[in-house]
Amino acid sequence: MRTWRKFHRYAFGYSKWISLVSVILLLVISATGILLIHQDDLKPIQTGRVPLSLLPDHYENRLENTRERQGTRDVFPEEKSVPMRWVILDLHTGDFFGKYGFLIYDILAVVMLVLGSTGIYMYFRIRKNSII
Repeated sequence: MRTWRKFHRYAFGYSKWISLVSVILLLVISATGILLIHQDDLKPIQTGRVPLSLLPDHYENRLENTRERQGTRDVFPEEKSVPMRWVILDLHTGDFFGKYGFLIYDILAVVMLVLGSTGIYMYFRIRKNSII
């Protein structure tokens, strides 16, 4: 019994932090999903721009590649910002975190499945014990 209590305390400490990080990422995914659905209704998303200084380095490469493909490299050479839609979409899909961002979201999905299923199990287990 004593060993189980030590394990429980140890596991609960990590579970708390894993849950906190998971909930924060889930809130980001939810908020960006809502913004993507209503992007045509919200003017700041359509016209807003985010400075490159606030974003990871891969956005500068992406901006240069887009300008080169569109042939607008010399039109706005001093422009150092990207459309807000890019950032919202990348936050929603995980591309914001680089080439391994999808792995972060996959791990988040597995963690949420584990937390949800164990929560349901605990709910019915506690309810069954309280009825008896």
